[in-house]
Amino acid sequence: METAFFLAMGWCGTKYPGWWRNFLKKPPIPDPEPWWIISTIGLGLIAGLAGGTVFSMVIRESQYFSGQAAIASGLFAFGTANIVTGIATAFKD
Repeated sequence: METAFFLAMGWCGTKYPGWWRNFLKKPPIPDPEPWWIISTIGLGLIAGLAGGTVFSMVIRESQYFSGQAAIASGLFAFGTANIVTGIATAFKD
């Protein structure tokens, strides 16, 4: 169940390709290559699972996160996927 939670948080933390274009106020151009979107989602899933699992193993013995280990690990999985996919989509163009 923990793995499914980390995968879900990784999916939610995935940035869509071209997210940074909103800062430039140009309308997004439709992407003719759907494999890029699928690979970005896959990268977000992997990053979320890895980030959540590693963080969960690290804080398991910590007293600061007693009772909130799943929540903290899920947030870390979300953040990891957000950062990794944000960097990956910035290199697309």
